Amino acid sequence: MVSTGPRTIVLSLVAVLAIAAAPNETRAGSYGHIDAFVVRQKIKKDLPKINRCYESALRYAPELAGKISVRFAVVRNGDVKGVQVIENTTGSDNVERCVARVVSSIRFPRRRTGKSLRFTFPFVFAPQDSP
Repeated sequence: MVSTGPRTIVLSLVAVLAIAAAPNETRAGSYGHIDAFVVRQKIKKDLPKINRCYESALRYAPELAGKISVRFAVVRNGDVKGVQVIENTTGSDNVERCVARVVSSIRFPRRRTGKSLRFTFPFVFAPQDSP
């Protein structure tokens, strides 16, 4: 793999999607619900945008690293609502705002029934020396 610079970016999703339990939620699964796999796939599709949030900040702070955990709800029409950053260990408000903006723009499949589903998703950022 050819590197374009002295550093490469590692963006990893922590183990699995954490689904926050709330009384008005149901388990991810079938009719009227969003499977956690679908949520992971949609977020994975937008990882390049999230990575650009980090890359932009990395130019000014080469040692920037940490985790940003985002909590959000997916309403029946597939829109993301109520995005909250619940943890930011990077110390960068710019990365935090950018990641929240990207997550807010994700569109999920519509559901015919059910209340909003809440999810918490951690993003881990770390600069890494090129091989």
